[in-house]
Amino acid sequence: MAVNETVIAMLRPKPNMARLVKDLPHVQAAAQAAVDSPDGIGSIASYWTEVSLPATGTWNAPGKGGAQADIVLTAPQDGVPLLFIEVDNCHETAEELADKLEKYARFFKRKVKDTDGKERPMWRTRWTVPEGRYGDTPHPPVLLVFNRIGERNPNLTVPRLMELTRQLWQGSGSAAVTTSTTGRSRSSRSG
Repeated sequence: MAVNETVIAMLRPKPNMARLVKDLPHVQAAAQAAVDSPDGIGSIASYWTEVSLPATGTWNAPGKGGAQADIVLTAPQDGVPLLFIEVDNCHETAEELADKLEKYARFFKRKVKDTDGKERPMWRTRWTVPEGRYGDTPHPPVLLVFNRIGERNPNLTVPRLMELTRQLWQGSGSAAVTTSTTGRSRSSRSG
């Protein structure tokens, strides 16, 4: 259910105020606040759930060791060409989450021959996104959404997770000059 709730939260559907004219004033006020809030991202057709990301095998017959994205979002009209979303109900340890992010990294690095016979990252055979700004081909971002149901505090999990996955997201360069993060995946977190 947390995956569905995440999709709904990102879509930010607007209530039909005409259907609420007989409701109590506080209900109408809450609905109006939702109508007045910023639009969400994409449409329901922009979201896919439980998408296998094969590190081995094929799209139709994924092998062992691959990731399974809770949500994949493509909404280029809203500035989100491709986003992978992992939803955690605060039951998983930082080590378990790091293992999942490692699986994403293996998938992002995987190359296959496309229908034109050229080798490219497997994820690019399914999703079209703009090339990187610096001539590189960055990996798509992964958003971690923490749904505070379980006993783990994400504020305590995230520092350890950052430590365990540093090699996946940290670019190269000094504090004054940062270079391209070729072959790195950006990740964000949200509650």
